[in-house]
Amino acid sequence: MALWLKNYLKKYKWDLLFSLVLTAVLMFPYMIRSFTPVEHDTFFHLSRIENLSRAIRDGNFFPAIYPYENNGFGYASSLFYNDLFLIPSALLRLAGVPLALCYRINVIIAVYISSLTMMSLVRSIYDHTPAVWLSAAAYLFSNYHITDIYVRGALGEIFALAALPAMLCAMYRILHDHDTEGWFTLALSLGALALCHNLTFVLGVFLFILVFGLYLDALKKDIFIALVKGVGFAFLISAFFTLPMLEQLGSQSLVVHYFASGSDLSAYSMDLWQYFANTTVFAVGGNARPHDATMLVNVGYFLEFAPLLYLFVKKENKNRLVTFALIAGYLMILLPCSLVPWKYLYAMRILQFPWRLNTLGILLLSIPAAIGVNEILGKKPLVFACIAVLSAECVWHVRPVLSRTFGMDDTLTWQNVLDGQLCDPCYSADYVRVELAGGDYLPWPHPDYRTQTRKIMDASGNEQDIEYSQRAGYFSFTLNEETEEELILPLTWYNGYTAYKTDKSFTMIETGRTDDGLLKVRNTGKGDYFVLFEDTALRRLSSSLSIMGFVFMILIRSKMNWWSEYMNVINKRKKS
Repeated sequence: MALWLKNYLKKYKWDLLFSLVLTAVLMFPYMIRSFTPVEHDTFFHLSRIENLSRAIRDGNFFPAIYPYENNGFGYASSLFYNDLFLIPSALLRLAGVPLALCYRINVIIAVYISSLTMMSLVRSIYDHTPAVWLSAAAYLFSNYHITDIYVRGALGEIFALAALPAMLCAMYRILHDHDTEGWFTLALSLGALALCHNLTFVLGVFLFILVFGLYLDALKKDIFIALVKGVGFAFLISAFFTLPMLEQLGSQSLVVHYFASGSDLSAYSMDLWQYFANTTVFAVGGNARPHDATMLVNVGYFLEFAPLLYLFVKKENKNRLVTFALIAGYLMILLPCSLVPWKYLYAMRILQFPWRLNTLGILLLSIPAAIGVNEILGKKPLVFACIAVLSAECVWHVRPVLSRTFGMDDTLTWQNVLDGQLCDPCYSADYVRVELAGGDYLPWPHPDYRTQTRKIMDASGNEQDIEYSQRAGYFSFTLNEETEEELILPLTWYNGYTAYKTDKSFTMIETGRTDDGLLKVRNTGKGDYFVLFEDTALRRLSSSLSIMGFVFMILIRSKMNWWSEYMNVINKRKKS
C-alpha cells in the first residue's frame, strides 16, 4: 500500500497540485470567510452532521433514527440518505470544530476529489495534460455544479459528482482497454455512488447501461466477468444502506410518495432563455418565474459550444467513447427543454426535476470539450489560456456568494438555530424544517409537529399523566395501574420500532402505526416499558453482506496484487 501511494504521488503529483488550484478557485468564498451561507438544503445537511456527531458520541456510527430531531419525535433521514461520508465531519464536530466549518470542509473535499476523478477519466482516454486539466476545470466550473454548491446546497449530489467520473473511467478501462482489474474501481465507484445520492445513482446506472451497450460488440468472457464482479461487489458493499432503504420505502406511505405521484415535471423544464442565462441567481428553479428570480441550471457556455470542436478532430484521432459522450451529453442537456412533453412522462417523476439530467451532461460534455479544444488549438499556452478564462468566469459566478448575509458563522451552534436565532425553525412547514428540509421521509399523513403534544396519549388521543425518559434512541416509561388501553407515544413510526415490558419477565409487546404516523404500543398492564429502534432482519442481513463483501473484495484485490508481484519476480529470475 505504501509503495502504491508513493508511486501514485510521484506519477500524479502535478494533477494533485493543480486540483488544489482549481478547488481554491471554485471554493474561495468558503475558504476566506468563517461563514456558511444557508441556501436550499444547507440547514438539512448541517443537521445531519450535528445529529450524526451526537449519535457517534452515544456509540452509534450508523444510526437509523435521529431521535432528537423534529421536536423529539425523531426522523429517519439516515435510512434514506446515507451518512457514511459525513462521518469525518461528525468526528471533527466531536473534536470541537464549528459545525458550519465542518460543512464547508465536506464540500471542499468533495470538489477536490471531483477534480481528481475527472482528470483520471480523461487521462485514461487522452493522455495530454492540458486537456486533462481543462476537463477538470470545465467540470468543476460548470454553471450547474456552481448552482449545486452555492444555491442548492445539494451535498449528496456534490459527492456523487466525484463518483461519476470514477465509474465511467472504470468502465472505459474494462471495456475499451480490456483491463479486467478495473472491476475494483468500478465496485468502489458504483458502490460510493449508491451511498452518495439515490437519484444520481439512478442516472449512473442509466449511463452504465448505455456504455455497456456501446461496447457490446467487443464483449468477451473475461470482460463480462470483470463487469459482473464490479457490479456484484458494488451491490454488496452498499447493501447495508440500499436494501433497508427499499424496505422502509415499502413499509408505509411517505411524503416523498405523495409529492412524486402528483408532481408536474413540466413546471421545472427549461425554456429557451434558460439555456443562455449566465448569472448566478439565489432563487428556486422552474419556468414560471421572472428571469432574475430563477435559479441558473444550465451547463454554461463553454460546455454548450466547446464540445462541437471535437467534430473537427481527425477521424483517426477520434475515440468511440468520446464520440458517444458528445452525442449523449448534448441529449442530456437538450432533453430538459420545455418542448419535451414532461407533463405526461410519469415514469420520469423519479428525477424530481428534468434539469437533473445536466448531472450527466456536464460529465459527458467535459470530455469532448477538453479533447476538442486541445486538438484544434494544438498549443499548450492556448489551452492554458482557456483554463484561465474559465477560472475567471468561475470567480465572477461565485463572487456574489461573498455578499450573502443569511447563514451560520463559526460562532453559532445548532442549538442557536433551533432556538430561532436565524429564522423560525419551522418556517412555512408543520415540522422543524431546518432539520428535515422538505420532510420527504415523514409519514403521509402526519400530525402538525409544531402543536402535537409531547405527552403519551390513549387510543382516543387523550393525554395521560405518564412520565417518560428519552435518551439516545431509548424511550422508557412506567405504568402503575392495571389498564390495558392502547397507548400512543410521541414518536414518529418507522419500521423497526420495538417495545418491551420488563415486569418480572422480559416480554416483547405489540407495536403499530397510527393513522397519522405516530407509534402506538399495546398496553399489557402495570410494569416498566421501553421502546427502541431495532434493526430489522433485512438490515442485519444486509449489514453482514456489506461487511463480508468488502472484506472479500479487498482479499481478492490483495491476492491479485500479490500474485502479479510474484510472477514479476519469477519472470525476472528466468531472464537472468
